[in-house]
Amino acid sequence: MTRRETTQSTILIAGGGPVGLTVAALLLTDARAAENTTVRVLESLPGISWDPGVADLRVYALSRASQRILESLGLWQTIHDRRASAYRRMRVWEGDGPDARASVDFASADIGEPDLGHIVEDSLLRHTVFEFVAQFTNARVTFGATVESVRSIPRGIETRLSDGETIEASLVIAADGGASRVRSLLGLPVADCDPEQSALVAHVASEAPHAETALQRFLPTGPLAFLPLADGRSSIVWSMPAAEADRLMALSDAEFIEALQAASGNVLGGLGPISVRTRFALQTAHAHRYCVPGAVLAGDAAHSVHPLAGQGMNMGLLDAACLAEELGRARARGDGFGDLAVLRRYERRRKGENLKMMLAFDALDRLFRLTGWAAPLRAFGLGTVDSSRVAKRLLMRRALGLEYSIPRPARRRAA
Repeated sequence: MTRRETTQSTILIAGGGPVGLTVAALLLTDARAAENTTVRVLESLPGISWDPGVADLRVYALSRASQRILESLGLWQTIHDRRASAYRRMRVWEGDGPDARASVDFASADIGEPDLGHIVEDSLLRHTVFEFVAQFTNARVTFGATVESVRSIPRGIETRLSDGETIEASLVIAADGGASRVRSLLGLPVADCDPEQSALVAHVASEAPHAETALQRFLPTGPLAFLPLADGRSSIVWSMPAAEADRLMALSDAEFIEALQAASGNVLGGLGPISVRTRFALQTAHAHRYCVPGAVLAGDAAHSVHPLAGQGMNMGLLDAACLAEELGRARARGDGFGDLAVLRRYERRRKGENLKMMLAFDALDRLFRLTGWAAPLRAFGLGTVDSSRVAKRLLMRRALGLEYSIPRPARRRAA
């Protein structure tokens, strides 16, 4: 015997990551969208928690646009005070050191900004937004459950969950990651590229202070990034072919630090000790369509990008803000949440922007992995950018998302 929930204005969000939870939070606080609406969030994990005594290995470089989205919810200060690390400079280079000819140096002061962004842990971001969502009486987060099947019905989408529950939703939002099960069930195809690359992630101490500077060195095998953490260490994200990742993961800590030291060009002096290491496969993918009647994709379910520019989460949070804004407008007009015309407005606003970013990151990664003739071309390009104040200002403003206007509709508080 299955349980059944039938609510005309139920919005079901598959995925309790930062993007899915942020969509929920924005909808719940929008006085237009939240009226007579229940927001359900499904998370496959058994729970969401953050340990203030343990630094999460997975981190994001959040832009000013992402900060403003979280500020609109009243959550940014909490995240900042708990453990966010600002970075005010960024150095990108190819060669034997950060002062190599093929380099670019960015500084927030050059565009009149206090910083270039913040490094924030996944668990901290997720837990803070979850705490907020959980306050609302018309919100419910279900842990350990996934969508097993979907079926179109006159009022939206009927979903059957892994725990046997059946939900009739006026809208299903797939925010369940790059390997989205809901996207597959909806029959929404993706164009993907399997680069057979992996990224190694760890936190490492250094002899020289990181000085609130993000560092990225382009190597023939892929980029190596050092992201400054609040505790003085740096988070490394080291992209490379999968076979090389296998080799490095098998090394002892001392051997790995030696390899990391060489790859870094000694930019932070001696390295170590190092935390536990982990790895994840890299994927570049983009959905051909973001929506069907009654269902829509957001975040990595719609697009997965290379981590070299650290923009994946920022793109996902912009999806969340745009989707919530369009759904609020739809309710104000009297349109249904799942109406295709409503969802297509969101798709038109985000799909082209996401595709442009994805192609740029993929092209940059491929360019820096080329050898021979490409090296002097890259050196010329980096040198040209570094010598142009206009080019650097444009790139920094773009990375910060300063051109995006973050909507602030009429807000409601938790009951």
